[in-house]
Amino acid sequence: MARRRGNNEGSIYKDQRGFYRGAATLPNGSRRFVSAPTRKECSDKLTELQATIGEGLPVGDTETLGPFLVWWLGRLEAKAASGKKSANTVDNARWAVEKWIAPTLGSKRLRDLSPEDVERLLDKMAAAGRSHRTIVRVKSYLGQALAVAQSRRKVSWNVARVAEMPETIEPIARRSLTPDEARGVLVAVEGNRLEALFVTAMMLGLRPGELTGLCWHDVDLEEGTLTVSGSLKNERGQLRLGETKTKRARATKLPAPVLAALKAHSKRQKEERLKVGSAWRNRGLVFTTAVGTPIDPSNLRRATKALCEDAEVDPVSPNELGRHTAASLLSDAGMSLEEIAELLGHRSTRMLEAHYRHPVRATFSGHVDHIEAIFGAG
Repeated sequence: MARRRGNNEGSIYKDQRGFYRGAATLPNGSRRFVSAPTRKECSDKLTELQATIGEGLPVGDTETLGPFLVWWLGRLEAKAASGKKSANTVDNARWAVEKWIAPTLGSKRLRDLSPEDVERLLDKMAAAGRSHRTIVRVKSYLGQALAVAQSRRKVSWNVARVAEMPETIEPIARRSLTPDEARGVLVAVEGNRLEALFVTAMMLGLRPGELTGLCWHDVDLEEGTLTVSGSLKNERGQLRLGETKTKRARATKLPAPVLAALKAHSKRQKEERLKVGSAWRNRGLVFTTAVGTPIDPSNLRRATKALCEDAEVDPVSPNELGRHTAASLLSDAGMSLEEIAELLGHRSTRMLEAHYRHPVRATFSGHVDHIEAIFGAG
């Protein structure tokens, strides 16, 4: 007499070959079968099948991650072509897929991906000496792709969001100029054709792309105001003006040194324009090359390095000389984090506290007066 099937085993029976077979009913009324040499294995397979059906996932789907990622990148390219996505973002995603994700995980079935698979990829990157930031980016792109797969019911959960990061080498700490270094840079930059760019960077904390993408129609020298509404981007070898990183404009009052520098720069630029005549390429930009074309990011980095050498300070990046320095010096001077965040275009103080504000004095002494008031000066 055949044994009755146990609870939750579904329809399990023994066929003529002696194998155990199980069946489950799909939403469309058709039946899907599993088989195994033992009742226990058959029951396990049937339970997995029933769970898949219950989650609404395709049954028997053998689609692997590789082809899905190719399709996903195609969707990103379409968004870039329509202006809804940055071409740089697509290129970065393609690099992550082709360099790391596809070679390691591309042959895995989407349904079979596990957090451990993703962690194997991340461990491989760490072993190759990749930075924490690079590993986070690759993990993020995989997570974005799997979020689309999940919304299309190709996977039941996003394993990239669950996977843990490996131990990585600490990234090189960013820094800002100290007050003395900043003053030295201002002396060294006097008379430089990009003097106003560096003064604006250090005192207003604009991003490098916001500086090189600043247009004269956003500067009011009479009212002494400046509006940050765009950013110069290098996309696939082409410089173009796009939105700011936060996709929102911000206006600010110009401090006297910045206003004076911009007025002098306006006069200098008009002289340069007259000098080169028809060779001038008018883009309406505030900071340009000697013929009016946009400043390439690599040239700005070289100019920043040369300025640091002239000022005899340790080299910093354009972002450190401007954004990091402005945030740190303003904080040290007593400006509130909320006000600094507003100036820099952040929605909260989180990024400011975590990345942009640095100590600019060797010793903290704010406690001395309080302690001496309590215990005496000795």
